Amino acid sequence: MTNDDLRLEIAKLHEKLDRVLALLDAKTASAQRKAADRKAKQEKPQPLTEDEIKQQQERFQELFARWMGGFEVEVQNELEAADADALRRFADANNLNITTKTPKIKALQLIAARFREKRQLMQGLPSRRDADA
Repeated sequence: MTNDDLRLEIAKLHEKLDRVLALLDAKTASAQRKAADRKAKQEKPQPLTEDEIKQQQERFQELFARWMGGFEVEVQNELEAADADALRRFADANNLNITTKTPKIKALQLIAARFREKRQLMQGLPSRRDADA
C-alpha cells in the first residue's frame, strides 16, 4: 500500500468520523430539547391572585345562574371547551378539591357536582313543619 492509498483511507475515515459525530450531536440536541419540554410541563403554575379568584368566582356565579335558568347543556359545552389548565384554575378558585394533575373530566365532574349541591342548598331542605303538614 502506498502513501497516497493510506492518505485516501485516512481521509475516508475522517469523513466517516465527522458524520458519526454530527449524528451524535443531533441526537444529544434532540434529547436536550425533549428534557427541556418535560421540565417546562412539570413547572408549577403561578398561584391564583386575588383578582383572578374574584373573577373566577364571578364567572362561577354567572355560569350557575345560566345553568339554573335551563341552559345546562350550553354551560356544560362551554366548560368542556375550556383548556384543562384553565378549568383546573376555575375549579381551584371556587374551592373544589383540585390538583395540577387532576384530569379534565374529573374537574368537570366536580364542577357539575358543585352546581347540583348549590341548587340543593338554594331549594332548601324540608323542615319538620313541612313534614307534619
